[in-house]
Amino acid sequence: MIDIFQAIVLAIIQGITAWIPVSSKTQVILAGSAFFSLPFKECLAFALILHCGDFIAAIFKYRNEYIGAVVAAVTKPAELASFEKADEIKKEHLFLVISIVATAIVALPAYFIVRKVFTELSGEWLLAAVGVLLFVMAAITVIAKKAIEQNAKISISTALITGFAQGLAVIPGISRSGITQCSLLLQGIEPQKAVRLSFMMSAPMVAAAFVAFYFVEGFEGFSIEVIAVGIVIAAVASFVTMDVLTKIARKIPSHYFLASIGLLALVPLLIKLLVGAGD
Repeated sequence: MIDIFQAIVLAIIQGITAWIPVSSKTQVILAGSAFFSLPFKECLAFALILHCGDFIAAIFKYRNEYIGAVVAAVTKPAELASFEKADEIKKEHLFLVISIVATAIVALPAYFIVRKVFTELSGEWLLAAVGVLLFVMAAITVIAKKAIEQNAKISISTALITGFAQGLAVIPGISRSGITQCSLLLQGIEPQKAVRLSFMMSAPMVAAAFVAFYFVEGFEGFSIEVIAVGIVIAAVASFVTMDVLTKIARKIPSHYFLASIGLLALVPLLIKLLVGAGD
């Protein structure tokens, strides 16, 4: 059972890591396991709750874009057929609509696979699996940076591919912001726009994940006070650190950052194997 202090610590971690190319969900799971010996399923559930803080920050920052996407989805679905002829603002609205649908197609099946596989892993093997995934993300980041073509235009295929990629972010170790930014960069979208579109995609993903998890698993076991404190702290941390951390992340090569965390995640398994070999 997560208490108020644990909720505050995990919420701060969530808010700080939410906007850089490293899985904030994974950091919450790893911190909950390492610092408080919390089980995987409980950490995962609370990590999804804390994403509501990210949701609040994203909704505030991109409120106009979300309103435009809702209007496009409800009143102008026919514009999907003329995507290429739309102006850049309408393209972003349509991009959001299409990417949300694509994310939903991938995310739910991926979650059920994750739920079965990761809950059967021991703590050390879970950390090792996360580490390997982070190394993969680091490699993809390097390849993506080499594939950049300035001023590529977003299209229906861009939205579909990026949405499918975002759906894979339910897997612990895969950063939602990292995989969507890499997907956009690989398709030739320039970095500044890739970051913007990636952040815009966050709120619908968070909302869908929260609702889906609630109906599939439920959030029993968390008190209203713990949930409220966690969401508020995560939202505040997100507001304070969003711009600062994204600037820092742009200056530090993200593949080095991801690879370093991946290496650290492998350490517990290596220690266990070494100790076991010596017995």
